[in-house]
Amino acid sequence: MYELVAKRYKKELNGAISVAHLAGSVMMHYYDLDYAVFKKDDESTPEASIFTEVDSKVDLIVRNYFRQVWSEDQLLTEETEPDECWYDSERIWIIDPIDGTMGYKKKTGYFGISIALIENGRPVLGVLYAPVQNLIAWAVKGEGSYLNGIRVDLNEKTAINTILCSSNAINRPAYQKTLEAIDHDHRLNIKTMESAVVKALFILNNKGEIYPIPPKSEETKSVPKFWDIAAADILIHEAGGRVTTFSGETYRYNVPEFRCINGVLMGTRRGHEFALRRLQSFGYRDREEPHSSPLPHHAAYGSVLRDSADQAESDPGKHKSE
Repeated sequence: MYELVAKRYKKELNGAISVAHLAGSVMMHYYDLDYAVFKKDDESTPEASIFTEVDSKVDLIVRNYFRQVWSEDQLLTEETEPDECWYDSERIWIIDPIDGTMGYKKKTGYFGISIALIENGRPVLGVLYAPVQNLIAWAVKGEGSYLNGIRVDLNEKTAINTILCSSNAINRPAYQKTLEAIDHDHRLNIKTMESAVVKALFILNNKGEIYPIPPKSEETKSVPKFWDIAAADILIHEAGGRVTTFSGETYRYNVPEFRCINGVLMGTRRGHEFALRRLQSFGYRDREEPHSSPLPHHAAYGSVLRDSADQAESDPGKHKSE
């Protein structure tokens, strides 16, 4: 085990890490066994519609722990309908029990669990765990980000070499347009895999500098939800990187619309600045969406708030292409 360094939210952090480890043990127990696989009717892409017996078991572990230990907090998970007006709560746990179910089913090793605690619309604690990769990361607001017990500083990472991409979506037109906007001179390596958890952990582990997820459009069949990015948001920010929309705005997580319709751009500070500049020159702008009444689970949209971080105008150095 790793020594946990935290001045605040010690009980919450210890609990979240314990749940992550338990969830990982359950995932690995069933990994090479036969288990039931189902299809969700309300999802438009194969990777989003896959649901397994193991997802259900891990979700049950998550719900039992957080509803018993933190009974006054609200809970938003991928697999369970939230309470009405969950977003009005002072504290919200946002959790993806198995992020990368397709990677789990295909046995690629690219899957994990994501746990975030939200206060006043922003994450104050986050945990990511990918058991096959043997990577666990945690962060508490204002106290830094840790990967396998070692503090991460992405400000020291100045080279831009690799874009991390979804193996499920990279061949879709919207994703290809995004890659063309960011890497139109084809100087960067492209690495594909399942799971936003693993890609965020790879950024923390110096295995990638940019991770884009295209915004909602007529060509995109699905967009990420809050449970895909909330924990990664605080982990990357506390390490010195950034997680925003495609126009540089920061997501707030206490709104009824929980889909990230304006895309997600995640990376080291230098990688994010470079990608954001190119996306904006390509014409990406956030969509204006009305703040209507809550939409059904698996069918809602996201909200954003302007982030004041600077955008440097420097270009990356020379990079290799695959």
